[in-house]
Amino acid sequence: MLAETLRLNSALTSIEVSKNGLGEGGGRALAEALRLNTTLASMNHSYNDLGEGGAQALGETLRLNSTVTWLDLRGNGLGKEVRSVLRQDWGEGEGNGHLHTHC
Repeated sequence: MLAETLRLNSALTSIEVSKNGLGEGGGRALAEALRLNTTLASMNHSYNDLGEGGAQALGETLRLNSTVTWLDLRGNGLGKEVRSVLRQDWGEGEGNGHLHTHC
């Protein structure tokens, strides 16, 4: 339901969904929704057990999304390699904003 709402959203600029147990499937669904969303700038998805697959899906989407400037993925059990790929996909340090991934 959240992913569908984000697909249709034209006003929401910030979302806080930390500690909701979204899991990897939830991370993938959010990533798909963000492909169409052009208003969200700040997202807190910390402590949701997104796993590496959910986080990678978000990273791939963020490569195409220029609206998001702040993303918190702390506490999702992401390994060092996945965190590195996320930073590379999103291009942190190139004016895209802040990505928080540490445990």
